[in-house]
Amino acid sequence: MPSPCAGATLVAGQGGEAMEEPGCQQDRRPDVDADALAALRAAYRGAMFSGAVTAAERVIAEAMDAGLSEAMIGDEIIAPAMRDVGERWAAGTLSVEDEHVASGITMRMISLQREHYRVQHRRSSHRVLLAAVEGEAHVLGLEMAASALLHAGYDVRMLGPDVATRDLAAKVARHRPAILGLTTTTQDTAQHVMDAVAAAREVAPDLAVMIGGGASRHLRVAGPHTVTCAHISDAVGLADALTQRAGLN
Repeated sequence: MPSPCAGATLVAGQGGEAMEEPGCQQDRRPDVDADALAALRAAYRGAMFSGAVTAAERVIAEAMDAGLSEAMIGDEIIAPAMRDVGERWAAGTLSVEDEHVASGITMRMISLQREHYRVQHRRSSHRVLLAAVEGEAHVLGLEMAASALLHAGYDVRMLGPDVATRDLAAKVARHRPAILGLTTTTQDTAQHVMDAVAAAREVAPDLAVMIGGGASRHLRVAGPHTVTCAHISDAVGLADALTQRAGLN
């Protein structure tokens, strides 16, 4: 099922225009395929009646990843299953133990959703500004990191390739990010990284910085709130750690 944000442009030109807002998953009803929604509903019902907590968690996680709001998950997936519990209870075909198991799983799923949207709401208050350092033309990895951060709920702005060091301070001052993400893939462009960080921190001394790209592993990164990101899959966790460490929650 497509996320309502799936059509968002990940590279919004060279000016760092806003990407699709991370809160869009909850602000409008996604165009969900009816068959896929029915499959989620059936899978959740099956997991609940079999007492399979992990399977139920997978269903709810898939629904959240697809962009369904907390209310829609409740209306379309959880509530029908609980109505089935009530009907089976009334018909005498459901034991007390099974009813308790089903209700317990549902309460766990409600808590899971609450925590998911709480974290997403916290992340949406933090802006991440992404840029390829001066001379760096390769931004595929940066785009994938942008997608991961955006999907996790961060407010992501993309400056694009080859951002001149002399221009970076003004862009940081304009966008006021909590985190600056830089990418470098060659040793030639890696030499610009620390100058870029210094330029950005002239206007934002406490700015958190995350440095990625193939050449980042050769850098000796020092100083507070500065990390290297070796894998795209690490981007969200590192962003979470940076915002928490900086006391931005």
